Amino acid sequence: MIDFSRSFLTWTHHPFTPDPIYKYPGGLLADRGDVISVRLKADARLEVRPDHGTPFTCYVIAPCRTEYTIVTENLFQIPSGEFRGVYSDSIRIPIAKRPSTEKEHVHRSPISEGFAGFTIDIHHFQASDPVLTASDVITATKDAALMNATCVYREEDLGLTITVEFPIELINYDESNETFQVCTEPLILPDLTTWDGTGLDRVFLTAVAFSTFDQAEFILRREINADERELPWYHEVRGRDRHEVHKGATASTQHRLQRPLPLVFNEVWTQKTDITITRASGAS
Repeated sequence: MIDFSRSFLTWTHHPFTPDPIYKYPGGLLADRGDVISVRLKADARLEVRPDHGTPFTCYVIAPCRTEYTIVTENLFQIPSGEFRGVYSDSIRIPIAKRPSTEKEHVHRSPISEGFAGFTIDIHHFQASDPVLTASDVITATKDAALMNATCVYREEDLGLTITVEFPIELINYDESNETFQVCTEPLILPDLTTWDGTGLDRVFLTAVAFSTFDQAEFILRREINADERELPWYHEVRGRDRHEVHKGATASTQHRLQRPLPLVFNEVWTQKTDITITRASGAS
């Protein structure tokens, strides 16, 4: 059972080199040669295990609002977006912005392209106990126990077993009728149309809800366009402009930055899955 509260991804950027076009690339305010390191909490684990071959594991990290780094004022970028990433030990995997029915021209990228150093440090509880019934779930909830859920399902046509593990953050329960419902986020599911036997080119960010041990509903996130009436304030720049270019510079169409779009949860997948719930009984 993973202790997500103490599991982190940490990276060190390459020495900073000013961007030839934009004044604040990535929102970083730094001098040439500065080296910035970042630590982010792991929020959930995804494993794709082929019947024949090596399992592929990746993690989604805790998000932050887009910000300017490292400064003492005007920290948040307005208009603001969300920074969130998915990483294995060797690649970064794009998070879908469109529904699962639409393809996107996105691809995995090597960790080495973006970072000079990178580590995944996953901690586990010393001991954990299975939570086997609705009554057990209610008892663990009332005990204020830390709980994880693991959902496992098969893609028989592809010969793959999909496993997602995540901490349970919210539970509804009815003690008199011994019923419960988990609704929690975030976790990630694979876009298996991009699976090539070794890795993925796209994952879906999702929330999950379930009230039994054999079926879950996943709701996928996507971008939408803001209503025209909302754009005057939604795209109004305050403070530094994330898109400001150096004097005399011009961004080509190919490299022009886009303003952030709103994010919504909209597409529901109902999945037969083996759900295991565990509660922590110690820490390591």
